[in-house]
Amino acid sequence: TLSNSRTSIHRSRPLMVHGFHFPVLLPFAPCPSPKPSRTPNLSWATESNGVWTGTRFEAPAHAAPDFVFPVRPINTLSSLVVERFCIRRRFVPAISPLKTMMIYTDGACASNGLASARAGFAFVFNLSPAGNNSGAVEQKGPGGQVHPHTSNRAELRAVIAALSFRGWWGEGWTRVVIVTDSEYVSEGATIRMRNWARRGWRTSAGSPAANRDLWEALSDILGGYARSGCEISFWRVPRKWNTLADAAAKAATELEGSGEYTNTLGILV
Repeated sequence: TLSNSRTSIHRSRPLMVHGFHFPVLLPFAPCPSPKPSRTPNLSWATESNGVWTGTRFEAPAHAAPDFVFPVRPINTLSSLVVERFCIRRRFVPAISPLKTMMIYTDGACASNGLASARAGFAFVFNLSPAGNNSGAVEQKGPGGQVHPHTSNRAELRAVIAALSFRGWWGEGWTRVVIVTDSEYVSEGATIRMRNWARRGWRTSAGSPAANRDLWEALSDILGGYARSGCEISFWRVPRKWNTLADAAAKAATELEGSGEYTNTLGILV
């Protein structure tokens, strides 16, 4: 194990790099081989009032995520075969471009609203054990301040973890669809965050917007994806369609959490 005060690199499979500042990417490419990344398009990568927001995914009527995005192997330039939730070809291009993948996300909080609350988060990008990632919500946020655990914070933390796990555009994707059963996340990441920022991070009622630290962290991530030509969209679904991430997030509430905020970066998965 190689380590310093900010990261640790474990020689295991899958190889994980802990810490946000050292992204490691392999040259993945969904079949067919990717064209050059799109340039940011303000119709889907909106920077307004100092924040970046995503878009809503307009799904086919009554279609569940596992039907729209079946899991399938993708080609890689290094001859490594990996699986992703890829858009079904019958929905291309009417619903989304060919190079669109999906990630399930969810958060959970035991004893929500109490001082003893324990929150966990999870994201799932394929059906293998390595594709199911979860963790306990940290005591501290990105800015180092301590925050109480809540279900909303856990839901938001899951999205940040999913998009920070790697720069998915490095695999050639031009759109990543985040599946969530949280209205707080889906509305906040597409509309409300801009309104909060315009009011000086206050709600329409004049109260401070909760979880500002995580919303600002998500905004920075969305901006990075936009500049890399990758659209981030949010698809709110019923909880019954999000069982994989839901189960993992609930289990994560039992994990021993870290005090310090950190993101896990993965390769070879």
